Parts: sequence; C-alpha cells; structure tokens
Amino acid sequence: MKKSLSLIILFVLCCTTNGICSDSLRSTLNLHGQEAGHQSVLLQEFREAWNEVQNSTGPLTIEGDVLGYIQSYGSTKIDGETKDSNTYGAYKARVRLHWEPIKDGKFFFQVQGGASDVNSNPSRRGLVLSSLNSQASRTSPGGKASISDVLYTQHFADKKMFVSLGYTDPESFMDENRFAGNGRIQFVNSMFNNEPIFDGIDSNLPIIAAGFNPHEEFKLTVLAQSTTYAGCPANERKDEFEDMADSPLIGGQLTYSPSFGNLKGNYRIFGWTNTYDQPGINAGDESINWGVAFNMDQDITENFGIFARLGKGNGAINSISWTWSAGTHWQGPIPSREQDVWGVAAGGVQGNRHTANKDMEYHYETYYQAKLTNNFSIVPDLTYVTNSNANSNNDDIVFGMLKFFFTFSTPGS
Repeated sequence: MKKSLSLIILFVLCCTTNGICSDSLRSTLNLHGQEAGHQSVLLQEFREAWNEVQNSTGPLTIEGDVLGYIQSYGSTKIDGETKDSNTYGAYKARVRLHWEPIKDGKFFFQVQGGASDVNSNPSRRGLVLSSLNSQASRTSPGGKASISDVLYTQHFADKKMFVSLGYTDPESFMDENRFAGNGRIQFVNSMFNNEPIFDGIDSNLPIIAAGFNPHEEFKLTVLAQSTTYAGCPANERKDEFEDMADSPLIGGQLTYSPSFGNLKGNYRIFGWTNTYDQPGINAGDESINWGVAFNMDQDITENFGIFARLGKGNGAINSISWTWSAGTHWQGPIPSREQDVWGVAAGGVQGNRHTANKDMEYHYETYYQAKLTNNFSIVPDLTYVTNSNANSNNDDIVFGMLKFFFTFSTPGS
C-alpha cells in the first residue's frame, strides 16, 4: 500500500515527457505501423516500479496534457449589430491510457474536459463563419469532464493492415497534417486544423475503420460511423447508440508519402458522405451531405515545411460551399532556439451563395511556440479576419490568444 501511494505521488509531481501529445489520435493509434514513442525522465525508482506493473499487465502507458489560455478580441460590427470586445481565460485537460494486451493489439481510452466562458467565443456569438478557437470544444462553464474516446485497434500482416472499433471522431483517421493539426501548440484557428466542412459533421460516435498500406508510400483508410441525424430537426434525431447501422457516415482517404532524401511529404485525397437526407439551405429541398478534399504537408528543408488544404462540400446543405488554406512551419527560427516553432497561415471559407453571407471570409494567423522544456511550452497566437461572417460589409476582427501547454507521461515501454 505504501509503495502504491508513493508511485501515485511520484506520478503526479514528477511526470514529464520528451514528446508533445498530438491533438488527434492518429499518431497514438500506431495506424499503418507508425509507432508513437512515449519517453520520460522520471526517477529511476519509479521507472523500475512501472516496469514491474507492465510485466503483469502488458505494455501500458498513461499520458496527458493540460492547456491553459487567455483569449481576447476587440469590438466589431457584424450584420449591423455592434458586438462588444471580450477577454477571458480557460483551461482544457486530457488523460490517455494506451494498453497493448496482446501482440499487435492496442486499447486506447481518453478522458477530457475543461472550463471556459463558451458563450464568449466569437463563433458562438455569430462573429465568424469558421470557428476561431478549435480548443473551445469539451469545455463548459462548470469544468465538466467526460469520456471522449474508447478504441481498440488490431494490426495484421506485419502491421500493413489494421482494424479499429470503438467510439471516437472520424478525424482520428482522416485529414491529419503534421504542420496544421494540433490546436494546442500549432494554429488554434479551426480551419487550419481540419477541413472546415468535414470538421462540422458528427464528432465522437461509434465507429469502425480499416487501413491497408501495400507499399511504404501508399496508405488507404476507410471508415463507417454511426450518425445522430444531427443535420435534421431535433424531433427527427436519434441517440448516438440507437440503430447504429442505420444511415452511417462513410469516409475514405488515400495518402501518398514520398521522400526526397531526408525531406518527407504527405499528399492526401479524402471524401465522406452522410447517407441520410437532411434539409437543405432552401426550405423543402433535401439531400445527403458530402464533401471531398485535398490535404498536403511537405518538407522544403530539414527545418522548414509548407502545408495546404482545399475542400468542397454539398452547396445545397452547407453554409460553407468550399474552402482553402496554406501556410508554413519553421522549426528553430531563432539561433539557439532549435525546438521553437513559428507558423504562418492564410485561408478562406466561401459562404453559400444562397444565403445572405455569401462572400469569402479570409483568415490570417501566426503563432510562435516557445518550447521552454521538453514538456512545457508557451504559445502566443494572433488571428486577423476580414469579411467576417462571410459578409464584406462587416468589420474586421483581431483575435489574440496566449497558450500555456504542459504534457506528462509514465515511462515508455
């Protein structure tokens, strides 16, 4: 009992990691044989004790992160109404468990939550068409926590194939990007973390996914996820576990990952469709929702890379008809600060021409990740939006954020 208590105290006080927890699950699920390392600088006594635990349970890792941030934006006039400025703070935390009970099998469990003034978010107040804060999800005024992901993945054929079954979101398997996919330490603007139309569909729900990489440079992923009929009126929706095979979301992604010496790249084409009819922009018209997109990230030098996304959705359903974004990722921009990262991006979402908000809303964002230790970073971020809410008559918006990001982990296997 005394030894167990000592382990818990050491874990809480001393847990650190040499890696940065990814915003998505892809790197932690070891999909297509891409192993994610979990390292630690814990005391030797704890490391040895943890090895004893793993000898009885199988490879087991507990990791997580805590994000705190302060965000602010100025007053602006949107659709003829003046919106007051706002400054507020928030925090968001996650705890993850990775367990390998059998060879090539991996169980993943995640709890997350946090507290924020969600009603002050610019998206909630109708200031923008595409969300400026991808970290506002899973937070509440009271700071509630919930189970967000439960997933088991089994690999086959020397890890050239996998099947995953559980409860998570489709973005865990599609639309990844090395340089614009982690809102905690990279761009906080939602449109740079995921394709905005794809980002707006049902999120964490029962799902099954499979992948195959016949060659090192090619990967294919397909998935099916239950739906709640979220695009339909409230009285027509169903529970997340009700009739799970009825009208699922179907998606797939093909990835080409060439290497030019030490310079790596990833080029992805993906698509998805909700297979149920939902009301369209024009009253009375119904159709299924769908989207297709292109996504790439490419090293230009060992420390500098670029990324881009381009997406198109069903204009009869979505308030956004198509989207684009592009940007840069520069590691070590300042001498003697080799682990720092500077990112710059620009993008746009095209409002639906059948609505009053039918212009192109432009987003410009820059961030600087100052990595102070292996497990702690400070990230100032600045976003500028023109044609706010996809209306050229609206005022521009300046949105600032200061993030504090801490990670922890038990020793890796």
